[in-house]
Amino acid sequence: MTTWNLQGMQKHLLICNGSTCMGAGAEEITLAIRDEIAKHKLDEQIHTSRTRCNGRCRDKCIVISYPEGNWFSVPNDNVARGIVTDSIDEEHKIYTMGQDGLQQVNGQYGKGISKSKHRQRKNGKQTEKKAVLFVGHGSRLERGNEEVREFIKRMKKLLGASILVETCFLEFASPNIEEGIEICVEKGAQEIHVIPIILLHAGHSKLHIPAEIEHAREHFPDVYFTYGQTIGIHDEIFEILKTRLMEVGIDPEARYEETAILLIARGSSDSGAKDDFYSISRLLWEKLNIQWVESAFMGVTTPTVEEGIERCINLGAKRIIMLPYFLFTGILMERMNQMREKFAELNPQVEIEIASYFGYHEKLQHILVERAEQAMNGTSTGMQDLENYRAYAKEHGPVHHHH
Repeated sequence: MTTWNLQGMQKHLLICNGSTCMGAGAEEITLAIRDEIAKHKLDEQIHTSRTRCNGRCRDKCIVISYPEGNWFSVPNDNVARGIVTDSIDEEHKIYTMGQDGLQQVNGQYGKGISKSKHRQRKNGKQTEKKAVLFVGHGSRLERGNEEVREFIKRMKKLLGASILVETCFLEFASPNIEEGIEICVEKGAQEIHVIPIILLHAGHSKLHIPAEIEHAREHFPDVYFTYGQTIGIHDEIFEILKTRLMEVGIDPEARYEETAILLIARGSSDSGAKDDFYSISRLLWEKLNIQWVESAFMGVTTPTVEEGIERCINLGAKRIIMLPYFLFTGILMERMNQMREKFAELNPQVEIEIASYFGYHEKLQHILVERAEQAMNGTSTGMQDLENYRAYAKEHGPVHHHH
């Protein structure tokens, strides 16, 4: 290992390379700081060190400057370079070292959680509080995020008044998982059961959510975390799909000789998720009396929706029902509606309709309550996902998911 002679050093910059900051661009910020030091020939005066998490994840990325004891929230490369040249705006300063210790200097940054709060609670006499934290995917279309929040709000009563229920998102919406966990801790949770609102088991549920849970365990070692499994292949999903088909005039018991259902998923590069989706399409066909049930994907993999429509037409379908395998609305649902209009215009000889997504179906509520109960009683397969992630991170390093 290198042993530097640091005599003459005037400033030490500690750059957080914890998982949250790395996911928000800490690598680029680290390189920008070091480049600025080299550009001004300050290598002998300013030394940099990468650190693990410094405990201010919400203010990512964190850079600490000593001996003055300033803590900075650094959102981009330009702000990072200002630390080197002492030209950084005060708005980016969180703490500074005063006579009475570290003092917060900027009101825009929250005070955060007391480091002793959760430890004191665990050793106290009060009953430990359980929280269920549901994780939605998140959408660029805010209406989709509102549907998730409203869905969980309606479902709270099914989990019981003693359970704290919160909602967070993987991306595109707030709070994110890290913030969702902090909310649970701030409200007194000593057990947090993280439940993915995800249809198919792929990268998000195998890597990204477990990475957030493992990161949270470092911050809150006295909080007990469990992880729920995805919705997956569940009997109730076929009842939901049947309901959506009935809404467009399909009788599940009737025979349809010239009708095709095109089941459409988001799409994933995960082979297991793709296989599960094909299995769901096959099982749906077996539960109906319809000539064809075909599969298609909105992106990432094939067959595409356009290819699925073409296949249905080539098979002889005179009526095609596009059946979204989506939980809530979003950009992809809007795109699918536009596709339907295009396909209908190009194929006037075929009746092309679109059914609704899962939405506020009570069967979906029952599935997620079941997943939460499995997590709380220790029967969830999600715990194996945490073990698998730990093994993966040990070999490949932690996963960083950009929110």
